[in-house]
Amino acid sequence: MILIIVASQPDRYICNILMRYIFVIITLTGLLLQTFGKGLILAEYMLNKEYISRVLCVNRAQPETGCNGQCHLMKQMEKETKNEQNGNAVKDKYEVVIAPIHAQFALQPYFTVTAINTAYSSDLPRNLNAAIFHPPRARA
Repeated sequence: MILIIVASQPDRYICNILMRYIFVIITLTGLLLQTFGKGLILAEYMLNKEYISRVLCVNRAQPETGCNGQCHLMKQMEKETKNEQNGNAVKDKYEVVIAPIHAQFALQPYFTVTAINTAYSSDLPRNLNAAIFHPPRARA
């Protein structure tokens, strides 16, 4: 019966699995980018060192300083640090306000018990025949 249900709606089943995978990939990508942000900036600098030193460096007119684009790298690192600090500052601004609520609640029972029946009813027989019901004897 389960196979019939799955076979009758294959598009819906595949769509659900696909959406789960997409959600997991997006979540993991965001988490990894946030965690390794500075490492990714450093990797980008190492891969594009020549381009950064020729085009983006502030001291590109003075090659004797030996900057090689490190000024651009420091700017990017400071920018990432500020972004992290701004994210933490927003989290710290939340305040919890506890306001007293002056309301009266009347507790009313959901149901009432009129009488409790406590009669003991035993379905066991009262007169047991001891000749029949006895523990087994040990054989000698």
